[in-house]
Amino acid sequence: MKKHSYLFLMSIFLISFSCTEDDVVTGEDGILNYTIPIVPVTSDYIVGAQYSTFGRKSTVPEEPSIGIYNGNIGDPVVYEHHVNQAQTAGIDFFIFRFRSANNQNQNNADTRFIDGVQSAPNAQDVNFAFSYNFGNMGINNNNRIEDKGLVQRFIDDFKLMIPYFDQPNYMKTDGKNIVYMFNSHNLHSNDNAALYQQMRAELSDLGIELYLIGMQNDWSPTLRFDFRFINGVDAVTHNTYATINKNANDRVTNFHKFVDIAWGYHKETWLGYNIEYIPTISPSINLKIINSGSNITVFDKDEDWFRDFSNIARRASGASKIVLIDSFNDWNRGTQLESADTYGDDFLQVLREEFKVN
Repeated sequence: MKKHSYLFLMSIFLISFSCTEDDVVTGEDGILNYTIPIVPVTSDYIVGAQYSTFGRKSTVPEEPSIGIYNGNIGDPVVYEHHVNQAQTAGIDFFIFRFRSANNQNQNNADTRFIDGVQSAPNAQDVNFAFSYNFGNMGINNNNRIEDKGLVQRFIDDFKLMIPYFDQPNYMKTDGKNIVYMFNSHNLHSNDNAALYQQMRAELSDLGIELYLIGMQNDWSPTLRFDFRFINGVDAVTHNTYATINKNANDRVTNFHKFVDIAWGYHKETWLGYNIEYIPTISPSINLKIINSGSNITVFDKDEDWFRDFSNIARRASGASKIVLIDSFNDWNRGTQLESADTYGDDFLQVLREEFKVN
């Protein structure tokens, strides 16, 4: 590493002395010196939103328009309101957490929550999909899924989803059931492609086809975890790029251009592997709500900022025209779209205007 750093610095030194006055690069020649084109909404995009399970922190500064509710309970009364708001916003599907049955209590809690909200009288008016979370398996690079004997558990977790896949409002694209793979860059396996293919084969024998959306950390390079995704997932997304260290002033100041350039690269690179890129956006973020000492930049709600973020998402979306929102109702992280006492339905309306024709 030291050798590489030395060579890099020497290269910069030599270049600086080889430049003439005519070679000087000015701000006008920089990569950020461009205007992001506006992509008009000529047809509807498919919009999915993360639906949070949470205990509301006392430090949350805003209140839902429907009143404060217990986010840990799948309350059909609350969900009825949320479905109405989703229709206002043009949200096509909610994404619910589905933790591995390696911890049966966690899996039971998630299915109870989902069953509860799906009992709302208007639940069928909005589709839903799963965010599969294998975190309770405790796998890591030194103790992979094969080493722990959990390959069949991984496969059987998807079989547990089948009754939900059979529901008329489970979200599909081209007849395939959408499953979001939470933290899939951490799916430590001896051969990720083989693991996915084995799981898909067993599901296919049962008449089930999947559309898997793999997740990477925000701001991570496209091919850093390529072996976790190639020949395994159908699409890749990142955790919201609105997560920026407050010391990264360049990313904060030029946020939309940095994201536009990065996502353009991701889109083209993954396409080369027949993997679609799906952008994830947020209307805001404030991690100081749960940690006053957080070093993550606070992006307060700003309609123009969110509209520009949405335009970049339209530019980066692939053939399926899927865009994901983080989140519908994560009040503790300040990423919620849900109607509030302070801003009403404003951001629900913005979302519809940015991704729906009408």
